[in-house]
Amino acid sequence: MSVYNIVWADDEIDDLLDEITIQELKENGFNIVGQAHDGHELEALLERPDLVDAVIVDANFNESNSKIESERDTSGLDYARSLYRMTLKCRVPFFLLTNRSDELLKEIYQHNRAFLEDFPRHKRWFKKSDITEYNAMFDEIKKAVEETKSTSFIIRNKYKYELNAASLLDGTNEFIYEFLVRDFENTLDEIKEPFVSVRRSIEKIFGRCENMKLIPPISNNTNGTANYFLYNNYSIKEGETFKTLYEMEGDDIMPKPLAQALKYIVDITQDGSHSKNEMKLKVDEYFEKTKDVLLLRSVVFVLIDVVKWFAVTLLNHNEPYENEHILWNDCKEQSK
Repeated sequence: MSVYNIVWADDEIDDLLDEITIQELKENGFNIVGQAHDGHELEALLERPDLVDAVIVDANFNESNSKIESERDTSGLDYARSLYRMTLKCRVPFFLLTNRSDELLKEIYQHNRAFLEDFPRHKRWFKKSDITEYNAMFDEIKKAVEETKSTSFIIRNKYKYELNAASLLDGTNEFIYEFLVRDFENTLDEIKEPFVSVRRSIEKIFGRCENMKLIPPISNNTNGTANYFLYNNYSIKEGETFKTLYEMEGDDIMPKPLAQALKYIVDITQDGSHSKNEMKLKVDEYFEKTKDVLLLRSVVFVLIDVVKWFAVTLLNHNEPYENEHILWNDCKEQSK
């Protein structure tokens, strides 16, 4: 039987949880690891959130150890919600068990949609005096905890910002999510053609950068585009010399350490878009033979950093016309 570690906050917690109740809960798999009378005590009990599976709170307790003076006083509940959202980042599920009426709480929080998001009725919000709801709450705790322990939940929360950034690129989000799940589950050796997916993701990023005029029209040359980020110009060879076609204007659009790492993964994955006769490093063939997941990790985590850079850069430079005039120069036009 699974065991669920519960922290419970209620101003009447001593009366609510006697030894018999605590033992009954334990026999059903619910281990009360902490009891709080107010918000500050609750915060202290959550200093090690990794040891807590779920938190039960009442609407009728205070932020500090002072007594509640009005049934409209929700200071303790609000403090608990701040811990849930700001401190714990919603990683530990909170449940509201209270005798305050639905009507009162809905009226108090009528302009606060986040409250109902945190405590949807009959899923995270239950009536204390109703034994049916009391039992239903523990069933929901089991469901919520099992969800938070799932690989999917862990990955989606740990890499929330990275996956949000990747959602800007068709296919890249799915690939990165699969990679992160397999990395967590130690099944990276089963992933199919990962270096091809990395190369295609890089090409998508370069194409989007060109469409938004973050870079000159050079994205069809993947190696050349990587060099542009690293060396701040795009040049072609003419005879024994190089002719510069475009130059970056102002500050580096991509930090140099990231640009160097980007060049590395472009070089490693250069086979991804070429026919087998043109392959140089044969990285996919190498991976199939050796299952070198360390090489794969080094490449994909750089890709994730580049995806995050792309999302932030797109946010800061969202006007193509302006980008074309401030981010780079067309040296061909200047030489006319």
